[in-house]
Amino acid sequence: MNDERMDEALRIAALIQQLRTGKITTEELQALQAWRAADEKNEATFRQLSHPSHWEHEWQAIGKHDINALTERVFKSAGLSLPETSASIPQNASRRGLRRVLWQLTAAAAVICMGTLMIRYVINMQTNTHIPVNKPVIPPVAITPGSNKATLVLGNGDAIALKDVAADTVALQGGSLIAQHQEGVLVYQKAAAAVKDASTWNTVSTPKGGKYEIVLSDGTHVFLNAASTVKFPVPFHPNSREVVLTGEAYFEVTHLSEKGKAWPFLVKIRRANQEEGTVKVLGTHFNVMAYDDEKAVKTTLVEGSVSMQKGTNAVVLKPGQQSLWFPQTNTLQVKPADLEAETAWKNGRFLFRSTDIQTIMRQLARWYDVSVDYNGDMTDIRFAGNIERKENIRELIEILEADGRLRFLITGNKIMVSRISK
Repeated sequence: MNDERMDEALRIAALIQQLRTGKITTEELQALQAWRAADEKNEATFRQLSHPSHWEHEWQAIGKHDINALTERVFKSAGLSLPETSASIPQNASRRGLRRVLWQLTAAAAVICMGTLMIRYVINMQTNTHIPVNKPVIPPVAITPGSNKATLVLGNGDAIALKDVAADTVALQGGSLIAQHQEGVLVYQKAAAAVKDASTWNTVSTPKGGKYEIVLSDGTHVFLNAASTVKFPVPFHPNSREVVLTGEAYFEVTHLSEKGKAWPFLVKIRRANQEEGTVKVLGTHFNVMAYDDEKAVKTTLVEGSVSMQKGTNAVVLKPGQQSLWFPQTNTLQVKPADLEAETAWKNGRFLFRSTDIQTIMRQLARWYDVSVDYNGDMTDIRFAGNIERKENIRELIEILEADGRLRFLITGNKIMVSRISK
């Protein structure tokens, strides 16, 4: 193996380690991306070397090389300072002892290991012999956008999976016929005969990556976002309508009255198994967002009139206003609302206006069913954009990476967000 190709392998190894630790600069990231784009095999090697589960399979390979010489070569090629402790690595160290000593070098150890794997890769390319960089090869997990899917739990505890299927009758509850329509709509048709006691409660829940629309027995439409649950009686009590919400939903409430008296519609909000307020409406359109991982419970009024109450705190909203309930400080605030942004999810879009990256990633995590970790302080990083929720998550990640401030490492259904050093 000639020196030029070995130096190139070691240079790439150093860049991958810089990327893994979140210390890579914009110039270094561009160089690494150019190498990945130059050859499909380069991209495959990058993904394999970036996966943490592969490291244990490669420790034996390190013992086949002159570690002292390799250490010096790696750092010299990468333009890095050689750690003083590198000279203390015993040449005849056992696998376990070698691993213990190497990891004392932290970043140095990772570059050494990565460099060794890169050397094996280059040798393999020169000899045209197919030897996998590691075993076993773990195929990438496809991260797909959310879709219409939910679970209906009947009053007797039976659970029914709801998906995009042909129209069909699902069940009969409380005198209401439940019909599943196409395009993710569940309809409760009015009872043929009056039911005095509404003792039957149904629950519709969406998982991460799911959404669904429910038409209640009074004609009210409930659009349920991902990772959300709505519980309701079938049919409603006479002169009273009440539902319980966890997560996020958009409501289009039907106005009902009897003998000149309007029937109120109440949304009981729950987070982390605790009641977090009540929204009282007559006939109106509004959005409630009450996820456990958000700092505030938001109620956004599109049209009509609603009141938001929590304990002794109460406010009445006008169209275009939003209430924010902060449980940690026991405060209730009202502010003008960005209606388009707050209801974008219902219209199949992500809409960001100077939105911080962690808020963005919480939305992506719920819709694409992924977990997110962070490396570095990025509280000052904000984005603006208008993107369809049907887009592949990798396309969204490329947009977020475009300005060079962040890099995203996708491993299975986990995403690591790191700030790029300047």
